[in-house]
Amino acid sequence: MALWSRRSALLAAPAMAAGGLVVVGASTVSATPADALTFVASRATSSSLDKAVVGTTFGSLLTLFDSTSAAAGDGSMIGTVVNVTVDSPPKLVVQMKIVLRLSAAFKGELHLSSMHAMVVPSPAQNPIAIVGGTGQYANARGEGTITYPTPDRINFTLNVAN
Repeated sequence: MALWSRRSALLAAPAMAAGGLVVVGASTVSATPADALTFVASRATSSSLDKAVVGTTFGSLLTLFDSTSAAAGDGSMIGTVVNVTVDSPPKLVVQMKIVLRLSAAFKGELHLSSMHAMVVPSPAQNPIAIVGGTGQYANARGEGTITYPTPDRINFTLNVAN
């Protein structure tokens, strides 16, 4: 048997262990409860999207507040317009990268990613992924929503699994 095919057969074959079958390469998933976090962000500074076309890049510096309106840190949003719909009025489809730099009480950053129709203002809950972080959130994963209830307000609802 050739080395390649023998190695492939060994990698694909299940292994027997005391108590039953163990699949080589399988990992167990630990069930950790998700932390539900809610933040309200106000735009401290923001670039204009008045004449946005496909490829327009924009950014915002955010001031964060928790669900009790207490200061919770700051953050940034960088987005790129990837489509402009033919709706009336047109909608911007944006790809977003967001960093929420949380205050000392939270001990870290959350890194988020999304692609959605950005309609401001709108109560629409757009999906967002938690793709990582730093500090307390170094292994963070999860998902949530981002909404734009007013031109200067952004709501984040996040289910964070560490």
